[in-house]
Amino acid sequence: MNIPYPKSGWTQALSLISAIAISVVLTAYPRLIAESIHEVDHGLFTLFMWAVSAGFIHGVGFEPKASLWRIIFNPVIAWLVIIYGLIQFLWA
Repeated sequence: MNIPYPKSGWTQALSLISAIAISVVLTAYPRLIAESIHEVDHGLFTLFMWAVSAGFIHGVGFEPKASLWRIIFNPVIAWLVIIYGLIQFLWA
C-alpha cells in the first residue's frame, strides 16, 4: 500500500516553519493556552503537539517507509490539525 507523502521543498519548509513557530510561541508564552494547568484542554493540546511533531519530522526531510508511520505522521493531516488548533486557541 503506497501512502502519498509530500516531498517538495516548499511543503517541507511550510512544515518546519510552522512547527518551529508554534513551539516557540507555546514555550515562550504558555499563558496563551491557559491561565492554569486546570484550564488546559488536554485532548486538544495533545493533538496539537502531535501535529507539531509531525511537522518537525516532515520538515527536516525524514520520510517514513512503513505505511502505518506514513499515515500517523502525514504532514497534510498535521497541517489540518495545526489550522484547527490555531482556530480553537485564537477564537475559543
